Amino acid sequence: MERGVSDETLLSDDFIRQLVSVGEVDLLVGIPSRNNCRTIGNIVRAAEESLLRNFRRQRTVLINIDAGSRDGTQEAVRQASVVGTNGFESLRTLRWITARTESAAGDSAVLRTILAAADLLHAKASAVVSGSTAAVSPGWIDSLLNPVFRENYDFVAPLYARHRFDGLLTRNLLYPFSRAIFGKSMREMRASEFGFSGRLASECTNRGEWENEGVQSAAETWMAITAMSDSLTCCQAFLGPKARSSSVAVVDVIREAVGGFFWCLESTETYWIHGHDPEPLKTFGPDHQLTNEAVRVDRKKMFQLYRTGVAELSDILASILDSDTHAELVRLAALDETAFRLSNALWVRAVYEFAVAYHRSVINRGHLVQALVPIYRGRVHSFLTVHRSDDADAMEADLEDLCQEFGRQRSFFIERWSTKG
Repeated sequence: MERGVSDETLLSDDFIRQLVSVGEVDLLVGIPSRNNCRTIGNIVRAAEESLLRNFRRQRTVLINIDAGSRDGTQEAVRQASVVGTNGFESLRTLRWITARTESAAGDSAVLRTILAAADLLHAKASAVVSGSTAAVSPGWIDSLLNPVFRENYDFVAPLYARHRFDGLLTRNLLYPFSRAIFGKSMREMRASEFGFSGRLASECTNRGEWENEGVQSAAETWMAITAMSDSLTCCQAFLGPKARSSSVAVVDVIREAVGGFFWCLESTETYWIHGHDPEPLKTFGPDHQLTNEAVRVDRKKMFQLYRTGVAELSDILASILDSDTHAELVRLAALDETAFRLSNALWVRAVYEFAVAYHRSVINRGHLVQALVPIYRGRVHSFLTVHRSDDADAMEADLEDLCQEFGRQRSFFIERWSTKG
C-alpha cells in the first residue's frame, strides 16, 4: 500500500498502521463523531448488520474518526459492536479502525481522513453516516453502498422523509440554485450521509483545496459539487425519516452553508458558466416525502427580525444589491405583517445578486454572507405563511415553481457574474 505525500500530515502513524493491517477492501463505512454517545451505538449496530448480512463475500471495514469527544463516544462504539456476538455470519472478517483528531478544521478534517483512508485502501464503494444521526437502519447503509458497488455510480446523495417545515435553506436556496446552475436535480447536497466511489475519493483527496475556508465550512457540499462538476455519475437514494435538525443559530448555518456554496461556484466556474441542459438524477425510491406532525414556528418573530435587519444593514445591503432590489426589500419591510410576502422572483433575484457580490468581493465575504440572514428570515416567514395549510403535493408544486424561477433568471445571473464590477 502506497502512502500519498498529501496524507503525510493528515494520517497519524497509528492510523496508518491500522490501515496497513487491513489491506485493500471492497467496502468502507465511515462514521464521524463528536460527543455522540447517545446516538452512535445504533449507527454502529446498523452498519455492522448491513455489512454482515448483505455483503458477506466482500472485504469490509468500518472506520470511526472522532473529533475530540469528551462524553465517552469512542467507548460507546466499542460496546455497541455486534461482531461475533449476535450470530451474524460472514465469509470475510469485518475489520474496525478507530482514530481521533483534534484538528481545528473540524468536520472537514474528519471527512478528509475518511476519504484518504478509502483512497489508500482502494475501497470500491464507501458510505459516510454521521454519528449524530438518530434512527439509522441497516437499510440506510445498503442504499448508500449498493448504487456505487453494484451499479458503478460515483456519488450517492441521500433523500429523506422530512417534516414539511424542515430543511428550509436547502429547499429555498441550495437545491433550486444548484439545479439551475449545474443542471442536476440533487435535492440534498448538504447532507451528513452519502455514498461515494474510489474514483471520487481519490479525486477529492488529491485536490489542494482543503485548507480553503469554503471547503472547511461545507466539505460535504463541496464533495457533492465536485462530483457534479467533474461529470462523474451521481444518483439519489431514499433513506427514510430524518429527525429534525438540532437548533443551530441561523447566522452560523447561513455563513457555513451559503458561504461554502458560493465558494464552490467560484471554484467550478469553468464547468457551469457556459450552461448545461437539465439532467434528472437516477433516484432509488421516492424523490421526496414530507411529514405533517405538529410543529411550533414563530412567524411573527421572523418578520420582526427581517424588518429590523433590513433597516440596520441598509448601507451594507445597498452595496450588495441592485438599487431596485434593495428598494423593494425596504418597501416590503414597511408593510404590515399580514400583507408581507417575499415572492419567488424577488427572492431569486436577491440570492443571485448576493452570489455576484460575493464573486466580486464587494465587501468582506464573511460579512456579505451574513447580510443575507434577514432576507432569508423574510423568505422563511413567507414560506411558512403561504404553506401553513398546504399538503405535500402543493408544497412540491411550489418548489418546482421556485426551481423554474431560478432557471428563468439564470441568464441574468451569468451576465452579472461575467461582467467586471
